[in-house]
Amino acid sequence: MSSPISPDLSIDKLSGQLAGFFDAEWYRSRYPDIEAAGADPLYHFVTWGAAEGRDPNRWFDSAWYLEHYPDVAASGMVALLHYFQAGAAELRNPHPRFDAVWYVDQHPEATANPLLHYVTVGAAQGWFTEKPINMQEYLPSTAAPFAAPRGIAVDVIIPAYRGLKQTRRCVESVLADDERPEGRVIVVDDKSPEPALSAWLDRLAAEGRILLIRNSHNAGFVASVNRGIQAAGDHDVALLNSDTEVPQGWLRRLSAQAYAKQRIASVSPFSNNATICGYPTDEGGPLPLGMTVQQIDAACQSVNAGRAVSVPTTVGFCMYIRRAALNDVGLFDEAAFGLGYGEENDFCLRAAARGWRNILACDTFVYHEGNVSFGSSAAQITAKNGDVLLQRWPNYARLINQHIALDAVGPFRFAVTAALLRQSRLPVLLMVLHRLGGGVQQHIDMLMERLAGRTHVLVMQATARGAAISLPALSSQPVLTLPGERVTDLVTALQSANVSRAHIHHLMGMDVDVRELLHRLQVPFDVTVHDYFAICPQVNLVTSRQSHYCTEPVIAACNACIADQPSHGARDIVSWRRQFAWQFLEAERVICPSEDVKARLTRYGLAGRAIVARHEATPPRRWPMHLPALKGRRLRVAILGVLADGKGSQTVFSLAEHTSPAEVEFHVVGYAE
Repeated sequence: MSSPISPDLSIDKLSGQLAGFFDAEWYRSRYPDIEAAGADPLYHFVTWGAAEGRDPNRWFDSAWYLEHYPDVAASGMVALLHYFQAGAAELRNPHPRFDAVWYVDQHPEATANPLLHYVTVGAAQGWFTEKPINMQEYLPSTAAPFAAPRGIAVDVIIPAYRGLKQTRRCVESVLADDERPEGRVIVVDDKSPEPALSAWLDRLAAEGRILLIRNSHNAGFVASVNRGIQAAGDHDVALLNSDTEVPQGWLRRLSAQAYAKQRIASVSPFSNNATICGYPTDEGGPLPLGMTVQQIDAACQSVNAGRAVSVPTTVGFCMYIRRAALNDVGLFDEAAFGLGYGEENDFCLRAAARGWRNILACDTFVYHEGNVSFGSSAAQITAKNGDVLLQRWPNYARLINQHIALDAVGPFRFAVTAALLRQSRLPVLLMVLHRLGGGVQQHIDMLMERLAGRTHVLVMQATARGAAISLPALSSQPVLTLPGERVTDLVTALQSANVSRAHIHHLMGMDVDVRELLHRLQVPFDVTVHDYFAICPQVNLVTSRQSHYCTEPVIAACNACIADQPSHGARDIVSWRRQFAWQFLEAERVICPSEDVKARLTRYGLAGRAIVARHEATPPRRWPMHLPALKGRRLRVAILGVLADGKGSQTVFSLAEHTSPAEVEFHVVGYAE
């Protein structure tokens, strides 16, 4: 949420602060008209430049700031004014290559205004403005796995209350692990209301396979955990929810991670349902890509050997705790957290306050179903205990948000995803597109629906700083964003993900040499023609002033149009078309939605590999077709989407001119350009 903006604040009142922030030499070189006019740069910026959207230095991008933060654009405020009044303190980024959260993490003294600190202090020191991307972290680890310490006994503690099926799956997976270190499996029956579950646990205990502790009353998750910890004596413990499933070797790896460095209190693995320890995301859900627990764990083990990330808290669904930390920090607080939720966070924060660390082991994956024991009461318990946690640790939410923003675990998630794609028998297709959404994105979404189960789809999308690679099949999936100049790293990442074919949909705003990228990948590619961007920088063959079809005139007329309305950096039509012709000449197929599109490409020698593939008709939906009774005489007409020159705006305007406002009113459900 934005901070309140002072209504009487204006750029001229910031002149004192701008003295160190404003780069007069850069301003002159960036805006030659200032030099030509002989104007004082700072005076010009304060008086006119800021309101015109000009930038005060190379590290504040006004246009990008307004595009990136729509709430600022909607407010009508000058971008820099908002940044000084609120954006800096909110750690908003002033530039696509300036990561405010990361910069403050590295330099806490910059909290008040990260960019002001950088231009006055950091730049002279050569400090980075964003986290350096180490591509080795996105690739399989070359480190040897940590060795589990000798002589360490670990007891697995499983509180059980409901769910025979889930509890049986959990306990049997633990007992089946023949790599498990020395120790016992302690199950705490918290007065289960399910007789079948209690009877099954009795049989296991009678066979000597588990140590069974039975509460005389339903004491809650936290009390059950504490009973198990106390029963473990001087052993380390691994807390495990009864709705989990563990793979072979899980406990050995967690134990090895716990002793890899000094003063590690707790360790959690990756899981499909584990918030900040989640894979592929922290949102939770089913196992990704149709893989099994064993397949995902094998990928984690193979690519993330020796890798771990410090976290503000581990997660209690699966949590290894060293006995030394328990002796120092104490048990879970059952009085405060009762039935459960938040108790492990409180423990981790108490441990951190005493100099211990909590880590995510990236080489292990454990399945977690979630909310089996709590059932329908989960939301109420979560809210209540969440309030307790925040009252005790007011800084907790900030720690979590900062951890998520810094995304230290992102590269290791990406490495696992790439490994799973390599293991899959399905081909991997790379879709290339702009960042504007719209019809291109909708078309790709439809293609992905059609390809589901037959092809994995990676997307490379243009960004303000280069390109972002993502896997849309995984909601909020790990994303790798790289500057345009790092083509070699993009090639490495895509090869790691086993890309075997590409499909270009749109290159608008793409700051990556896609031709070089595809050549180095050595993969075939197709092109789909969505508009006329490759032959007309105005995109739709529409004249800049008259807003109608330009008739595709001679070169001189096209150059005059470009001069009249510069677009997308075009300087002349010949070099523009030459810049984009390669994709049509080198593609295996150029897919046109109509014969008309193919015919237009033919005029420019670009249709040699063109085929016509009409858009599939969308089946009509059965909407109520009866017309509502009109109240009054006025008819209201809703216009859906973007009202732009190339999409019929002149027709709408003409219609509006020829109708009476008393009889017809028009509403745009979208926006007008």
